Amino acid sequence: EVTVIATGGLAPMVLGESSVIDEHEPWLTLVGLRLVYERNVSRM
Repeated sequence: EVTVIATGGLAPMVLGESSVIDEHEPWLTLVGLRLVYERNVSRM
């Protein structure tokens, strides 16, 4: 079982046309980048 997540600003346009997308997370990439930054900022 795999969870398919649509990301980004155009994802809502695809959601209604796809039967495989389980979730929509528009900010997933930015949240991930913030986590990477927070984990590495203390090393500087």
